[in-house]
Amino acid sequence: MNILLVAINSKYTHTNLGMHCLYNYARSQGLVLSLIEEAIQVPILTVLAEITARKPDLVGINVHIWNRNYVYELAALVRQVLPKIVIVLGGPEVGFTPELAKQECQAADYIICGEGEETFLSLCQDLEQGQHPQLSTVPTVVADLSSLPFPYENLPQLVAEHKLVYYECSRGCPFTCSYCLSGISHAVRRRPLNLVLADLQKFMDAKVPLVKFVDRTYNLDENYYLPILQFLAKADTETTFHCEIKADLLSEQVLAFLATMPKKRLQFEIGVQTTNTETLRAIGRQDNWLELSSNVQRLLSYGNIHVHLDLIAGLPYEDFVSWQHSFNAVYKLQPQMLQLGFLKVLRGAAISLQQKEHGILHMAQPPYEVLATKYLNYEQMRFLKVLEDVFDHTYNTGKYQHSLNFLVQEIYGGVPFACYSAITSWWERHQLYEAGHSVREAGLLLLGFVQEMHPGQAAHFAEILRFDIFLGQPNWRPEELCWHTEKLRQRTLQFWRNLKVVHKYFPEYEFTTWRKLRKYLPVESFTWTPQAGFGSEHYILADYTNPGCYLELEEF
Repeated sequence: MNILLVAINSKYTHTNLGMHCLYNYARSQGLVLSLIEEAIQVPILTVLAEITARKPDLVGINVHIWNRNYVYELAALVRQVLPKIVIVLGGPEVGFTPELAKQECQAADYIICGEGEETFLSLCQDLEQGQHPQLSTVPTVVADLSSLPFPYENLPQLVAEHKLVYYECSRGCPFTCSYCLSGISHAVRRRPLNLVLADLQKFMDAKVPLVKFVDRTYNLDENYYLPILQFLAKADTETTFHCEIKADLLSEQVLAFLATMPKKRLQFEIGVQTTNTETLRAIGRQDNWLELSSNVQRLLSYGNIHVHLDLIAGLPYEDFVSWQHSFNAVYKLQPQMLQLGFLKVLRGAAISLQQKEHGILHMAQPPYEVLATKYLNYEQMRFLKVLEDVFDHTYNTGKYQHSLNFLVQEIYGGVPFACYSAITSWWERHQLYEAGHSVREAGLLLLGFVQEMHPGQAAHFAEILRFDIFLGQPNWRPEELCWHTEKLRQRTLQFWRNLKVVHKYFPEYEFTTWRKLRKYLPVESFTWTPQAGFGSEHYILADYTNPGCYLELEEF
């Protein structure tokens, strides 16, 4: 039997961990099969042609919220041109409601519920023997994760194609968040540590830039995950590892150890979702906000770990005022990224049974995103959607930290939501929503906002914006701002010729070329700095070889 697995990803840069696990497990058990990976951006007829060229007897396709409609259409086309083929679907979008999936995608012969490695292998073996298997409609799990081989056989190719690589050392979740599917099985299983460390070494040997752990809560068991972190800390590698953690579970021992972690070795994603205690109870989360916020502040103070926090709009009991409180509280922690998400009413999740109770209206098609609730009407939800767009174009770029801090603190009295709400209203009036703005355009839009809405503060804001641009966006000098490059040219040349002074700032400095100095170590003057505020003129040297680093030149 000619067996083909088809992974349809949401982006070209993604890899499909589930399908790689399925493929390599089946191969390790002697099954002969092949795997192709594509993305939803690929024309569907192109994927159809790729499938039919393999002349498969059985095709297995993963189904998620981002590719469901694409896969259903693809399966129907495959059925038309290969009427005798066996079509198998699996994945979270179909695995918890298999009967409904069969109704919606009548081309499918089988639906795999839950973790598919063992079930898919058994299915293929039964079909090869001429049997007609009956699959369970209850999600299944793989009890022993040591039975699964390393999921990737082609790491060098993935690196060459600049793909994101995903990995898991555990499966299952002990928590029962009502909007999530991960905790349905409750069965937390861990891959043996010796296998995990060997797997991680393979990633580092292949020089994978970024590995994303998809463990639902990475830091559940300190005796398990701390040795992994210690192994990564000692490694001689430039690979970064991204983990989803529950910050209020971090112990003093772990926090102290994380202070020693090499810079850029770890990224932490922390789901806050809300600070409303009534909402937390309703969705089944057990978060300690005081502990969480204290630990996040401590992590951020180390300066060596990128911290990403999440909020969700549309949860039970969270009205417009409550969401503002959550936003303000989380914003004040100043993470490197704050993702503003919206509730998705996933099929099979507990929240789908509570829609009437909480007046939840949502999209009938993927991604099933909330439109309104008993607590947030559609206009409020729409406003937050535009605010999300504003926030992603400004704060989450990481390029305008000082400018935005000035807006929040000096113009909007230290109330973050008031600031971003005002920008959002201005954004809408000028029809900027979803227009697609570059990082540079976003900076100039912020300048336009202040010039129109707060003209008395425009000059101060422009100087701080200029500082942000100088440090964070090399060799961009927008003409809307006043630059002093030409005025400082002779003084800059004199500075670099005075080696006695230069060596005070750069002890190992050796002249290369004037072009490189101008490009990588430019000097600019400002009447504002983060340390001194507004006042006299300061001469700042940006070190573009170390992003974000700069020196104030006292002897210039």
